[in-house]
Amino acid sequence: MAGNMAAHPSFKIDETPSIARALKNAGWMLGGKGAGGLLSLGYLALAARGLGLVGFGTFATILAYGQAIANLASFQSWQAVVRYGVEHLTAHRYASLERLLRFTVKVDLLAAVTGLIAAFGGLVLVGPALGWQAEQCRLAGLFLLSLLISQRGAVLGMLRLSGRFDHAALAEASLPLFRLVGAAVAYVAGGGIGAFLLAWAVAELGCSLMLWAAALLAFRWLPAASTTQSSKAGVFLENPGIGRFLLATSAAASVGLAWQQLPTLAVGLFSGPAGAGIYRLASQLGLALTKPVTALARAVFPELVIAVKGGSPAALRPMLARIVGGTVGFGLFALIVVALAGRTALELVGGPAYAAAYPVLVLLTAASVIMLAGFGLEPTLVAAGRPWTALGARALATGCYSCVILLLVPRFGAIGMGWSAIVGALLSTLFLHIAFVRACR
Repeated sequence: MAGNMAAHPSFKIDETPSIARALKNAGWMLGGKGAGGLLSLGYLALAARGLGLVGFGTFATILAYGQAIANLASFQSWQAVVRYGVEHLTAHRYASLERLLRFTVKVDLLAAVTGLIAAFGGLVLVGPALGWQAEQCRLAGLFLLSLLISQRGAVLGMLRLSGRFDHAALAEASLPLFRLVGAAVAYVAGGGIGAFLLAWAVAELGCSLMLWAAALLAFRWLPAASTTQSSKAGVFLENPGIGRFLLATSAAASVGLAWQQLPTLAVGLFSGPAGAGIYRLASQLGLALTKPVTALARAVFPELVIAVKGGSPAALRPMLARIVGGTVGFGLFALIVVALAGRTALELVGGPAYAAAYPVLVLLTAASVIMLAGFGLEPTLVAAGRPWTALGARALATGCYSCVILLLVPRFGAIGMGWSAIVGALLSTLFLHIAFVRACR
């Protein structure tokens, strides 16, 4: 098999950690994310203007619920593919790698089925609480099905492990493109919430198909695993701690709900669809500005795995210091842009009715800048084989953040959510720094 691998130099693992290589990979992801950010302004404008403030708010809560369930059902299998796949490639254990990939795909499928059962049960409670009509509950259920079928953790891990960040970026860029085309059709046809949800669902499925095509092409050389040690027990033996690793990263993704989908749902619950619409548009614009940092985090993770090799995270301090300096600088620049042009951007995208989202947008962008001060700490702990340490810090911050939401959002609505984000960002960054310092001892 070694000879077979030699024919595929793109899969040779360079065991020297490199910021330059991480930045090159991030460049491909930034290209996709940058294009996606521009396209997102288009499809958000179409949805916001086509549905109106209240309709867009209902649409936003359905999206948030679907994405929350999808996150709960996700085991972040891409991290397991990278974490253990690097070791198999380095040691030329190709059959073990093939079994790892098959295992993570099965994990994604099992998670999707489990999530689907939980999702439909949750609709009975969540729908009425958010003011959804029976038809909207049915639409939410169908949208959930498309999200769960489109789980792409393992396939993203395959592309990142193979170093094909270019292929991953191109495939992921198709998601906002499909959404834009679908939203344009829905807008021109005068479609309601159902038409826009259909556009989002088709986009998710289309993106997943393109990612799988790219991954299968990248791994077409991989030989079929032998029948020996092909059981689940064999996978666990070949990848020590993978069960705990998957559980920890899954729990971390669940904790992340409080930072991603819970805010929209909380504002919708206490302030109604109009408040949810205002918050959703502000958060989406803020997210578009911080997408480059997300791309960098995903590109850096394989380099962290190579650099730490299960040792102390302290060895990565110089790399982290350089990366964090750049990300914080970018965040401050984004905050200045939002402060100067945020109101105009909101009115251009959604119309005059969404100008009330401006202070929320400023607060959310400031919270993102604070979070950048802790950039890299969580993936470093995960790469060092200490996902539970990172999870503990995040869980503690999330618990405090959730309490702040319950205190502020019922009284102040979307603005209260913005201030909650500031407090949550401060606590998350503080607790992750404490966890990192302790792990370095």
